[in-house]
Amino acid sequence: MKKTLLLIPAMLFGVIGCGNGTNSNEPSYAYGLKILAPTGAPALALYNLANESRETFETTTNPKEGLLPMFIKGNYDVIVAPTQGGLMQIVKQHAEYKIAATITFGNFYIYSCGTDADQTLNDGDKVLIFQAEDLPGKIFNYCYGGLNLTINDVPGADDTKLVIGDNGMYDGVQYDYVFTAEPVLSALNKTAFIDVQENFKTKSDGLLLTQASVFIKNGINENSAKSFLSSLKTSIELAISNPSAMSSKIASIGNDLEQKDRFGVTAAIAKRAMENSNSIGIGYTTAFEIKDDIQNFVNAIAPAIGTLDEEVFYK
Repeated sequence: MKKTLLLIPAMLFGVIGCGNGTNSNEPSYAYGLKILAPTGAPALALYNLANESRETFETTTNPKEGLLPMFIKGNYDVIVAPTQGGLMQIVKQHAEYKIAATITFGNFYIYSCGTDADQTLNDGDKVLIFQAEDLPGKIFNYCYGGLNLTINDVPGADDTKLVIGDNGMYDGVQYDYVFTAEPVLSALNKTAFIDVQENFKTKSDGLLLTQASVFIKNGINENSAKSFLSSLKTSIELAISNPSAMSSKIASIGNDLEQKDRFGVTAAIAKRAMENSNSIGIGYTTAFEIKDDIQNFVNAIAPAIGTLDEEVFYK
């Protein structure tokens, strides 16, 4: 899978502080902040927090109920959230946060079940997608809504894993293609047919799919926030160049069940996805630097947010 990301020149990977990790010998990269993220690619981007306590670094499998309402409650200093979801809370609900950086740039792919004679996604094809009413479905519609497709959907990416494993059979219907999210394909050792991120960029005149971003609460200590963001950028760059840095950190927290509970996937699958040209799409770019990309993403996925004021960006 080909993944195009904005990469930032590597920084020295410093060890700072003696913090509040679960391992007393492990330095803290949380800088006294309380952090919340969804499992999957966004949590994997924060792998350097693996040894932090649950009170410091918490993950959730349900962003709608376990994450987005936290913008109003204000219990967390840092929230990693779907970009449009966090901005909706800021713009429409007046949540006291600002968008600081985008750290996942899309992990969506289309798998071919090998049943389409012309092996081209076009009118008449049967496609299984997931979360049709949420971000994945909106991304799919933005990229392929002009095609006359037969579409059905399943609740989550894990459900597409079962369908891909059954070569496209679902509820008695043979599908030609399955729209899924990494690391599903990496877990199955399958190859993607279409890199959705590239189709998004083509339709958006080269602008990026800014899937998930870091939001900083107003009023928190500026030095702590900037140290956290700097450390996060460094650790993401390290994982891209050396996937073992991510997998070894995740593996250090316990067995496969414990790893999956915290990050949504095991260390082994995370490493496989990173070695697969960073198919989970992690990266780091300051939000204000790509404000045009973020505005385009908002226009495409959540136009009700409207034009973003500069005040929503953390600088």
